[in-house]
Amino acid sequence: MAAEPKDPKNKDDYQAMQQQGGTTGGSTRESDIKSLIKILEEARGIPISLRLTEPDRIETGKRLTNRFGRVTVAFPPCSGEMLALIKINGNTNKDDIDRYFEEYFNFGLKHKIISSTALSELDPDLLECSDDGTSIFSEVDPALTEWISDCCLCSPCLTLDGIRNADPSPTPLPSIKRLFPGDVVWLSFMERMGISQILGAILDAYACNGRLPISNGSLEPGIKDDIVALVLEVMTRQVKTGISSTVRDRACLYRTALGWTSEAGRKLNLDTSVNTGFNTLFHKLIYHSLEFYKDKRLAVAIRGTAAPVAPPSVATLITIRDTIDVLKKRFEAFHYGRNFYNTLSGIVWTIAGMSVIRSLATTIGIPPAFNAPDEFIPAAYDILVLKRPVNTGETNRYLVHKECADKGRDVLLDLEVIDHQDTTPVTGELEVWLTQIEAKIEGYRTAYRTLTGVDLGVSPTPVIEQQA
Repeated sequence: MAAEPKDPKNKDDYQAMQQQGGTTGGSTRESDIKSLIKILEEARGIPISLRLTEPDRIETGKRLTNRFGRVTVAFPPCSGEMLALIKINGNTNKDDIDRYFEEYFNFGLKHKIISSTALSELDPDLLECSDDGTSIFSEVDPALTEWISDCCLCSPCLTLDGIRNADPSPTPLPSIKRLFPGDVVWLSFMERMGISQILGAILDAYACNGRLPISNGSLEPGIKDDIVALVLEVMTRQVKTGISSTVRDRACLYRTALGWTSEAGRKLNLDTSVNTGFNTLFHKLIYHSLEFYKDKRLAVAIRGTAAPVAPPSVATLITIRDTIDVLKKRFEAFHYGRNFYNTLSGIVWTIAGMSVIRSLATTIGIPPAFNAPDEFIPAAYDILVLKRPVNTGETNRYLVHKECADKGRDVLLDLEVIDHQDTTPVTGELEVWLTQIEAKIEGYRTAYRTLTGVDLGVSPTPVIEQQA
């Protein structure tokens, strides 16, 4: 800015110069604004994208750990012996079977059957050893690893302590010490995969018909076949005494807890209660969730990526909320009778069975190159159940069943801990959770359609294959 002249004679000249400069500057600014407007018009708006901040992830694994403790349950007899082919500590080459074990169990701790507060309900003389008068229970142990005596209900060096439903890169890992209805869904699809049928054929060959050259521990110089033989011997004895996980046990479990059945269970014509509400509401939840994603994608496509994500219909969220509300009430049937125990027994036998199949893959006649569960389990099913050569078709039997089992279970586990009543658009916990599990819902739908030909996104009340 020019300095004001001290000489009064030049003051008029200065003011004239200021007026001229101001006019010129104003014209320049006006020209700049017009140029900017023209540029924005050519660019069709301000070239920025407005997006909402991603909400925090709901750590359902951590919530399951913190909210639910142990429940009273006894492990199936000889669980540790049946799971002896699983090695976790020091295993740097874990496969899916090892990970299934980690999702449910943990070696190194004796399972605690019941809280020690139960002792106050018993006659003190029942708890004393008659020979020397010493108690068989520790007074400082907060829970009991055996019940009354050490020969009826005893615990293996194994406990329920799983890391399933873990969030991506969780710190720390979940420590889930009980089972839920979602775990019955996992067990159901694992049975449909054919694990129990394959194991049954192996045990028949070991115990009776000799159709497979299974070593009893004396054929090979190493120790591994000795361990396999002992595992098979334990399983055979349990089958013969009737304390194994049976088709009837699991069929009753599926009917009363899920409203489902298995192919073998359907032939038994069981007369049980059927939890049809769970079956209907679970698939209704899948359907409405898929509608939620469809509406959301459509809204984004209409509004474009330059605008914030459009909130879905509140009515859709309310429908999902109400469906979840009633569905969770149907979870109660899982806690009746032997359902919890039958689930635990079925999972122990399923994981132990897969470890046996893995150890006997070459004995069954599976090529050594088939060294992953998604290869040797379908091959074992072809050879032992379908009695045909190994068929590598377009659909991998193992992978599609695993997808249904894992995704269906994880969705139901989440329902145990999310606040489904919070239907606030965009930031409410229900919508955040739905966005978080989109891949699981879509994965379950795709895998189920591949398995059965039924698209769960077509109708809220589909006729499904496993419906009891």
